[in-house]
Order: sequence, then C-alpha cells, then structure tokens
Amino acid sequence: MCTSFLAFNSKTFAITGRSLDYDQDTVYKSAQFPVGHQFNSVLNNGVSWQSQLSLFTIDSVVSDSPYPIPFEGINSAGLSISGNLANSSYPINNPGPTISTDDMVNWVLSQASTINEAASLLTTVNIESPWSYHYIVFDKFGNSLVVEYENQTPVSYFNKSMALTNNPNLKYQLENQNNYANIRNWFPNAVLPDSGDQFHGQGMLGIPGDWMSTSRFTKVNTMLEFSLSHVTGNDDAIYLSKRILDSASLIKGIDLGNSETGNPIYTQVQIVKDLVNSVVYWRIYDAETWNIVNIQWT
Repeated sequence: MCTSFLAFNSKTFAITGRSLDYDQDTVYKSAQFPVGHQFNSVLNNGVSWQSQLSLFTIDSVVSDSPYPIPFEGINSAGLSISGNLANSSYPINNPGPTISTDDMVNWVLSQASTINEAASLLTTVNIESPWSYHYIVFDKFGNSLVVEYENQTPVSYFNKSMALTNNPNLKYQLENQNNYANIRNWFPNAVLPDSGDQFHGQGMLGIPGDWMSTSRFTKVNTMLEFSLSHVTGNDDAIYLSKRILDSASLIKGIDLGNSETGNPIYTQVQIVKDLVNSVVYWRIYDAETWNIVNIQWT
C-alpha cells in the first residue's frame, strides 16, 4: 500500500509526501545518476536510453531481486514520480519500447522535464512486469498527472488530484470523495478545549479513520484542503507533509492481512521531497531522525 501527495502554494513551496507499506521487511537506499548516464532495461531485451537530466531515486532492495527497484524520485527539472501498487492491465501494442515497471521511475525522470513529457513517456511505452502499478507525477509548479492502465490502454488524468493511494482507480476515488463534500473543520455546537468539558475535537467530524486505500485518499485530500491556508512557508509545508504522512502510516500490528498469524503490513519508509529546492527527507520505520539529502545536480 502507498500514499502519495503534493502540498503546493504558488511561488512558495512544492512539497511531496510518500509512504510505502509492505509486509516483507525490506532494505531501502538512495541513488543518483548524472546527465548522460546509460540505462538498460532490467528485462535485458536490448532496450536502453541515455539520461537527459540528473535524477535522484529511493529504491527498495528486495531479497529475491538482483537489483534495487526505484519506486520514487525527483529530477533536476523539479519533476517527481511515485509508483503505487494498483490493478493494471498493461499495454503491449504501443509504439514505444517494452520496459519493466522496475525501469519506470528511471525511464521517466531521466527524460522528462515537464508533465506533458512524462505523460508521453508513460502512455507510449509497453510494459512487461509481474507487478501492477499506477503512477502520479508532480512538478514544482503545482501540476499533477495520474496515469493508470486499463484494458491494455493508458488512462491519463491531468490536474485532477493532488493525491494517490492504491485500488480502486482514480475515477472511483474522486467520485467517492463527493461523499465527504459536507465535511468541515468547525461544528456549530462544538465543545471548545477551554470550556472545561473534555469532549472536544468535532472539526472534520465523519472523516474515515481506518487505513483502507479509499480512507487514506479521503483523509489526505481533506487534510490538504483545509490545512494549506495555515502554512506560513517552506519549512512549515515540510512539517505539514510529515504530519500528513504520519496520519496515513501503519504501525506494526494493526494490519496482519488475511490471517491472525500473518506478517504485519506496516509503513516501511516515509519520503518528503522539496521540488523547488531539491531536498529529499526520508526515514525508515524505526528511525527517529530523517535522512536529509541536499541534492547537487550533475
């Protein structure tokens, strides 16, 4: 499970948040590639490309994989991409080359400077992979793109959402959001903390509190909608993004999948990216402090 979003204010900040939830303990690492780096598809099918931009990625190092798998990243143009698990039926008859989902983050970030260029790369490629994803792309100007794959056909959504979780598809998630159209951050008969009555906190009354994909989508979108007007600057937006990630994150023990003896599904890594200033903050589950990378593009 994954949650991705963008906190944006024109000419002030563009901060992405991302969590990754999984049931197998995994190692995570970062990687950086310069302009001119040669990429080869992990399919070993002869497909290769040269990086037109510098890029920085966060990769999962899965025990049964021969290589790190990039699932999140940023490039020197201020473009961000997140791959989130979701049902997909990938294209196989597109005019572009065939690559794996394990190539996708490097494929897009190494070549796309804009949302439109990212859309072209995501929708003209053929995909061969046992993993199913949909993708969300942000830029430092506040634009967003979601690409999903249905019936072997790419479906693109431009500037329809500043968040993405997992199944169901984005169309359903946006329609479901209408069920919470009347949610508000105040309540006419609310009990205030200074009243002496300890029963308070009625702002956002009715918002879902579990960790299902639809609940996380609704919760994150609602928090962004009502909180951004109270953000005073870049540092405040970074703090906000970390707190929103915490609200969508799973601790060990609350989800064991389909068996009471199952492996805990938990948030293994949280990632915050400052798209304007090229700074990445990331930490694993049991880390008290964040890794902070001030990227120097090469």
